[in-house]
Amino acid sequence: MLHFYDQSTDSIETQCLRLAPALAITRANIPCLVWAEDALSFVYFVPTSLFALQLLVPDEDLEKAALTITSTLPYERIYGAAPGWLEMRMFDPAQPSCFPNSIYLRTTKLPHLRHEDDPVDIYLHPQSFFSFDIRQHDRSVSLSTLPKQHADIRFPTRAAFLDALFDTLLDPPTGLRVMTLTLKLDVYIGYIATYTLRNHRILADGKLEPEHAAVRDSLREEHRPIFEARMKPGRRSDWLSEVQLRRDVLKNTSRFMAAQRPLPLDTVKHRSLRKQIASSKLGVSKSFHTSAVSHRRVPSVHLKRPLTRGVERSMHHIARYFIR
Repeated sequence: MLHFYDQSTDSIETQCLRLAPALAITRANIPCLVWAEDALSFVYFVPTSLFALQLLVPDEDLEKAALTITSTLPYERIYGAAPGWLEMRMFDPAQPSCFPNSIYLRTTKLPHLRHEDDPVDIYLHPQSFFSFDIRQHDRSVSLSTLPKQHADIRFPTRAAFLDALFDTLLDPPTGLRVMTLTLKLDVYIGYIATYTLRNHRILADGKLEPEHAAVRDSLREEHRPIFEARMKPGRRSDWLSEVQLRRDVLKNTSRFMAAQRPLPLDTVKHRSLRKQIASSKLGVSKSFHTSAVSHRRVPSVHLKRPLTRGVERSMHHIARYFIR
């Protein structure tokens, strides 16, 4: 049973604590966009737990942004990949990183001195990794509910969020599909589809209902058929088929050169393992479409992390439907 919220389950106090590093960056005149769970919770009211704070900055400002945070806030730079963002050994024993060009920061505060909402880890991503231009303000918004000093902190619009997720998922800039990242990005897509689109997806004639259709049409052309297929039971293709479909559409657009890049490599190299993954998801997808979903709106309250874990677990079941 899912509950929907009319505002973030994280209080303004929590949001400000979480966004302190982003505020430091914008005060240094560096464009900054909030990503991942923080954007999902604060803008799209997804009742997710908050993990590492993930921020996008212009590629040329990545080092400056890291230095700004470490010189003004109690964080230090950790060289080497964050353990949680390494590929699972079962998929690739070499364990490549999901974010080889990102910067990893960790708090220097002792545990007993931290506020429970302080981000322990921060990932600074170059905007190009997600094909995002932070300076293009029609693809992002600020939050009017935050204090005025946070006005320069940006958050992705729904269409921009989905486009960026599909871009990185189906055309990874490293040229390598890392399953750890695939799983996480598919969770984000599942969150957005579930918590921002509350109507039943399909009309009696088999077409998308108007709100879902409007979101589809707001996406870039190459992502529209992929989004629509994911919204329809039994129409979702496997990852490689989605990669090829996206490129087939790109061939007929002004960005046709992107369709000529080499296909990304897949870390799931063993056919038997791929079959096991596919079969495990089949049962989940069937149960997803027969399970009850509550569409009633619930007054929002500030929920601490332990209370949201049940929702988090249920969303992981839903997200698995979106993963191939």
